[in-house]
Amino acid sequence: YQRRVRAIGSPTVTLSLSGHTSGIDCVGFDESEEHVVAGSASGTIKLWNIDKAQVVRTLSGHKANISALSFHTYGKFLASGSLDTNVRLWDTRRQGCICTYKGHGGRINCLKFSPDGKWIVTGSEDGTVKMWDLGTSKVIQEFKQHTSGVSCLQFHPCEFLLATGSSDKTVKFWDLETFDLVSTTNPEAKPIRKIVYDPKGDALFSGAEDSLRVYGWEPARVYDSLCMFWGKVADMTVQANQLIGASYQQTNVAVWVVDIGKLKPFNGDVTPLVEEPTGAAQGIQASAPLPLISAPTQPTAAPEPAPPARSEPMKRTPPKQRKHLQHWEQKGPTQDPKYGQLSQNAQNADPNVAANALGKISLLNNQQEQTVTEAEFLKTTSTGHRGVRDNLETRLRNLQYVRTVWSKGDLKQALEVAISLDDQGITVDILQVIQSRPAIWDLHICTIVLPALRTLFHSKHENHLFVACSTLKHIIRSFGQ
Repeated sequence: YQRRVRAIGSPTVTLSLSGHTSGIDCVGFDESEEHVVAGSASGTIKLWNIDKAQVVRTLSGHKANISALSFHTYGKFLASGSLDTNVRLWDTRRQGCICTYKGHGGRINCLKFSPDGKWIVTGSEDGTVKMWDLGTSKVIQEFKQHTSGVSCLQFHPCEFLLATGSSDKTVKFWDLETFDLVSTTNPEAKPIRKIVYDPKGDALFSGAEDSLRVYGWEPARVYDSLCMFWGKVADMTVQANQLIGASYQQTNVAVWVVDIGKLKPFNGDVTPLVEEPTGAAQGIQASAPLPLISAPTQPTAAPEPAPPARSEPMKRTPPKQRKHLQHWEQKGPTQDPKYGQLSQNAQNADPNVAANALGKISLLNNQQEQTVTEAEFLKTTSTGHRGVRDNLETRLRNLQYVRTVWSKGDLKQALEVAISLDDQGITVDILQVIQSRPAIWDLHICTIVLPALRTLFHSKHENHLFVACSTLKHIIRSFGQ
């Protein structure tokens, strides 16, 4: 039972690692690619130092096969999921389990830490997705809309958005501010095995056994569809404008490369396919599998016929569900300055900056080996949540104040109060409400709203710009004649 490391495109074994005494079910690299971890059928996890080719940690505690592994974004922590339905959080420096998360009713198929490192999201064979808070070790949200096992999940690189793929053949998109379902794709022909966003977050790639699709989510739509012959695709990533996929069949492994510059919307064509897409754009082909681990000869994936051209391109619909769109890389969901600048790529980030961005959890990036108790870990993790709570409480008080004024029947004063609070999120909320009630508009309301629109037009948030434009359009349509 060995792990073999190869460079992509080379059939030569770069490194062979041994240590497990039972079958290996999953593997993974840490962010710096200095360590590789593997989970076995016996429930044991082993961590190797790649340079030294030595086992540095053996983690035991699961009672069945290890089915999912994920390293923490900014530290020496590892999460594991198992056939025993439990999720465990490990400190790889002290060789101990920090916490066990229980609640799923089936095998853990996938798990990931949030980009800011404060949450962990798990997908199970029971069809549920659970979001756990690392500070309280409790479930803060559960998504139950999938009708079959959840096979993969992915955080959007910029927005507070989560995508989940399932054996029910659909991909669902979730708003992580409101915890609402944003959209659901039409069922594919085969179960979804892997999903990945492009680095800029413009689209989502979805891999099934015989196809690759490119999705948008507001609304759900298929930009492009490509027929593939990769079978059991086990992983996908996007590097240098190429999508790289790895698949396996018995003892063979194959690597596939797709030039995403030829796929919609990356080729400049944002016109989505028909509702039930049947193929890829003309002239696009996936590469044949690169020879890796004696991969069998397979035919080159041929493009399917292009769908009939639309008479008018369909432009991306601005997000409507997520009212206060923020970025993982900028600030937290409530403008908490403690979030700071968060880097997507841990190996390029200053460990000290990363620790401060996570609420000054210095233990996550401590250069020295030290023993950290569970109580210390939970205490330091919860530190960064205080600012979030305070901002949420302030926002709630402001909204209650505006509602109290409005309930007295004085809409104009309620608008003036909302705008005077200097909170663009509240202003956007009020504008969305009054847009749905054309009868209450008059010239006095217009004179109150127009100065606020000027501020919204300078906002960096797409939803704020969309609401400002739609409000101005409503005013011109109603009072411009």
